[in-house]
Amino acid sequence: MMENISVRDLLKFNVASLKSKVINDNVKVKGHVLIIIRDAKTLKELKRYEFDNVITTNGLAMFAEAMAKRSFNYYWFLVLGTGSGTPSSSDTSLFTPVPSTAKTGTLTQSTNSYTYYVRYMPEEANGYTYTELGIYDKCTSSTDYTTGLLLNHLMISPTITKDSSILVDFYVTITFS
Repeated sequence: MMENISVRDLLKFNVASLKSKVINDNVKVKGHVLIIIRDAKTLKELKRYEFDNVITTNGLAMFAEAMAKRSFNYYWFLVLGTGSGTPSSSDTSLFTPVPSTAKTGTLTQSTNSYTYYVRYMPEEANGYTYTELGIYDKCTSSTDYTTGLLLNHLMISPTITKDSSILVDFYVTITFS
């Protein structure tokens, strides 16, 4: 005789199982960031940087949940910061976030990866030298990243000094293997 199990209970079980697999088993989650700095007038590429970044424990749990649900139902924000330190999987915030840089972007999916793209225009995010970035997910407000969870954390080196002479493109790719 088969026991009646609700869809909700089954989903809870699957989410817990996927979280365990992502965090403890052989599923690998890798973060990669491409930063392109462009001349604001000509759009000519001036500099290009590529980095691997730290996926946080909160990020792993969120990806497992998203795989189970097959969707993302919250707002994402890319946030830049000016702090220093060594990113860790246990991070829950940037070291020194600059709240005015919190910006939503576009999310695209391929077979085994998600890429989040954000562009800072010449008039945006000026007056700081940026040393770190992160993406916040599960934000319940379209205007407040602080309601969310930090998914990844990256120290930017060399740093980026943002002014109106440049625009900056960020491509953050999360790959599952």
